[in-house]
Amino acid sequence: MGNQDQVNPIKEDKSFLGHPKVMGVTTFMAFAHAFGNYAMTAILIYYLYETAANGGLGFSQTNAAQLVNVYNSLSFMAGIVGGYIADRFLGIRKALYIGYGIKTIGFFLLAIPGGGVPLYLISQFMLLLASASMGTSLYAMAGLLYTKEDNRRDAGFSLMYIFNNVGAVAPIISGTIASFLNYNAGFLSAAIVQGLGLLMYALSANKVFGDLGKAPSDPVGSEEKRAKLLKMGLGLLAVLVIIAILFYAGVLTATSFSNAVSTISIFIPLAYLAIIITSFKTSKKEAIQVRGFLWIFICNCFAMLIWYQSTSILAIYAAERVNLTIFGFSFTPAAFQTVPAVLAVFFGSFASGLWQKLGERQPVTPLKFGVGTIFWGAGPLFMVIPLLLFGPEIKVSPLWLVFFYCLIIWGEAMTSPVGMASATMVAPKAFTAQMVTVWQLSQSTGAGLSAIAANFYKPGHEAAYFTVIGLITAAVGILLCLFHKKINRQMEFGIN
Repeated sequence: MGNQDQVNPIKEDKSFLGHPKVMGVTTFMAFAHAFGNYAMTAILIYYLYETAANGGLGFSQTNAAQLVNVYNSLSFMAGIVGGYIADRFLGIRKALYIGYGIKTIGFFLLAIPGGGVPLYLISQFMLLLASASMGTSLYAMAGLLYTKEDNRRDAGFSLMYIFNNVGAVAPIISGTIASFLNYNAGFLSAAIVQGLGLLMYALSANKVFGDLGKAPSDPVGSEEKRAKLLKMGLGLLAVLVIIAILFYAGVLTATSFSNAVSTISIFIPLAYLAIIITSFKTSKKEAIQVRGFLWIFICNCFAMLIWYQSTSILAIYAAERVNLTIFGFSFTPAAFQTVPAVLAVFFGSFASGLWQKLGERQPVTPLKFGVGTIFWGAGPLFMVIPLLLFGPEIKVSPLWLVFFYCLIIWGEAMTSPVGMASATMVAPKAFTAQMVTVWQLSQSTGAGLSAIAANFYKPGHEAAYFTVIGLITAAVGILLCLFHKKINRQMEFGIN
């Protein structure tokens, strides 16, 4: 792969909106990847519990929700393996080929009419295998397009963030197709767009990427490669056999398994960061940079805590306490889930243009992230107002929730792409792809924190509940702002 800081024509290029033209490929791949995921997950739970007569698989609603949760939890876990595989065996470029190819096949399996439960299970295994093959290699690849000193990095990742959220139009498309045709046709839309991402990569990779990402960043020696792969394969098989036996014996249920995986996923990212920092492959300077990044990681965990509150407790609030008719038009509570995607495209575009325009005058990453985290905290604090003003018998205006989303999505526009960019910037050379995977795992930590916080939720006491969550998150953001200069020295220069 070579030195990431080596200046070459690819990194100096500015032909794609002021960024290397290769970013045009990675942003389209991000769109295709997001579209496939959103298109599948939007209709999967309905496909699982719909009766066979109506084109579904006939699971109960409870089991359907559990199966979806288990898949989501395992996807995070598989991503860890994917980052390791890319860094040590395949290299980022080959990992992307394999991962996108397997994922496309997985979606196509769901599109086969009459496949039933067997094809559903095989497709889920294929999708997990795709994650285990590439992890977050696409974002690691994007990170290689910039030198560590390039101030376009944050703006470039904001572009990927925008295209990722453009992919969020998928639920409208796959849901409409499923309603007018069938679920299999809806899944087909996911397979086609995911396949287009693979085709774009296959046709352009060798022309535009040069040698970037071809070789593993920390390759395993040829003699030990086969032995390590054999051990990993046997270990995975043993885990699958044990889980199958426990399910068959009734020791494990979908609920207990999902809860166990979610709990474990809270601690895995922190353990992974500790391994990276203390590894003999990590230099002293790189270890200091990762320690500075830990502040960014912690802030994002609290941001994700609030995000998962918006998809659970506030989703119930939308269904039960919000007036779903505005200007004579009625809509469903689920329609609120389209609001964040629309706002993300708008705010993400503004943030990307702002960082691009400011150039060397833009705020440093920790300061951006601290301010963004404060906006995340402001979201639930704002929702305290309608909770105190209106009782449960009053249907409130949907604009309360819209403004809540404005606050947290502006926070996301300042944090999500910047956090991904900083993960690629501080990544030790031996952990190029794995570092991005660890960043993504902050979502699982946030989900775990959300599950823990939900234990303190009591109907009728929502105002106090959201006050505490909002204040804690805002306080973490304020701390990051106060110490942003020291943290930036650690992240950028490796100086304590």
